[in-house]
Amino acid sequence: MTMIVDTLTKPAHSEPAIKPFERLYAFRKPEEVGQFLEAYPFLTPLLREAHDKIDDYFGPQTAVALEVVTDPEAMDDRELFAFIQTSLPSQEALDRLERLDQDWWLDASDRSEGRLCIHVEFA
Repeated sequence: MTMIVDTLTKPAHSEPAIKPFERLYAFRKPEEVGQFLEAYPFLTPLLREAHDKIDDYFGPQTAVALEVVTDPEAMDDRELFAFIQTSLPSQEALDRLERLDQDWWLDASDRSEGRLCIHVEFA
C-alpha cells in the first residue's frame, strides 16, 4: 500500500499563537509576531496584563501594535515591541508612559526576560 504524504507546509506562524490577541492588538508582520510568541510563550499572560494596564493609562480605545524588532547591531537580538498609538500631545503621552512604567511595568518587565518593550507611537 502506498501512502501519500501531504507536502503542503504549515504557515510560518501558528495561528493559535496570535489568535487570542486579535481583538487586543494590531500586528505588524503577523507571521513574525506569531513565531516570536511561539518561541517565548511566557509573554502571553504578560501581554494580556499589559493590554489592561495600557487601557488604564491611555484609555480603552487606544490601539496598540505588536512588532518584532531586531537590533541592527546584533541580528540575533530580537524583542517584541508594543507600540501604544496615541494622538495625545507628546508630553502628556510621555507622562502617561512614565506613570505606567513606575506603577507597573518596571516590576512586571522582569517577567518578559528582556523580550518585551512598551513605547508610545504618535499617530
